[in-house]
Amino acid sequence: MPKNNLPAYMKLLFNKVYNNPILCEILDDSRVVKLTSFFSSGTLIKDLLRDIPKNAHVLQIGLTFGNEIDAVYNKVNKNGKLDIFDVSDRQIALAAKKYAHHNMTIINYDASMPWDEKYDVVICYNLLRELPFQTRRKVMDNMLESLSTGGKAIFVDYAEPDMLHPLKMPLYWFNRLYRPFAESLWYNPLENFSSKKDDFRWHHTYYGGHAFQKVTAIRKILSNDDVLKLTRLFNHK
Repeated sequence: MPKNNLPAYMKLLFNKVYNNPILCEILDDSRVVKLTSFFSSGTLIKDLLRDIPKNAHVLQIGLTFGNEIDAVYNKVNKNGKLDIFDVSDRQIALAAKKYAHHNMTIINYDASMPWDEKYDVVICYNLLRELPFQTRRKVMDNMLESLSTGGKAIFVDYAEPDMLHPLKMPLYWFNRLYRPFAESLWYNPLENFSSKKDDFRWHHTYYGGHAFQKVTAIRKILSNDDVLKLTRLFNHK
C-alpha cells in the first residue's frame, strides 16, 4: 500500500498531541488510560476481546494508548494475524519500539481510502470521535466492506453520558473546545454514520455511566431489499 499524506484535520486539530513525545508517554500510561475512561477501559477491552475469535485475521484502524493492542494481539494468538493502519509517522515510530517483539504489521495508511484485503474482525477503538463526518463515513464503509464472510466490525467510542453523570457538562465543553466531531456521537446511533448500515445488524453496549459505547456490526444473511423481494413474492402466491 502507498504511504498516505497526513490528513488536514490531523494537522489542524490533533498533531500537537500525537507529535508530542512527552504527552504521548503520559497518555500511554495505563493508569491515565483508566482515569480518562472513567475506569471503564478494562471492561471495554475485556468485552472487545469476546468478539474476537482466536487465530482470527484482524485489522485495527488506528494505534491506541494503553494496553488495548497488546490485549488484541494476545487474543489473536500465534496462528492469527494483526494488521494496524495509522496516519501518524510519530505514532508509528513509537509503536515500532513499543511492539518490537510482536509479530504484527503496522502500515501508514489512511483508512478513508479503500483496501483489498479481507478480515475476520475490523476494530475501530476510540477513533471515530476524531474524524470529520465524511471521513468517518468512508472509514466505516471501508471497514464493513472489508469483512470476510461471517466477519464483524467493532467500534468503541464516546456515547452521551447519562443525565446525572457528574462529568457530563465538563465533557460537553471539552468536546466543544477540543474535539469538534465528538459531540455528534452523543446524538446519533453510531450506525447512522455509515451508508451501508442497512446491510448489517448493530449491537450496542454502554459503559461508564453511558459515556462509552461498544457497537458490533454483523452482516445480515438477507439484506432489507432481499426481505422485501421475498415478501412481495410470497404475497403474490
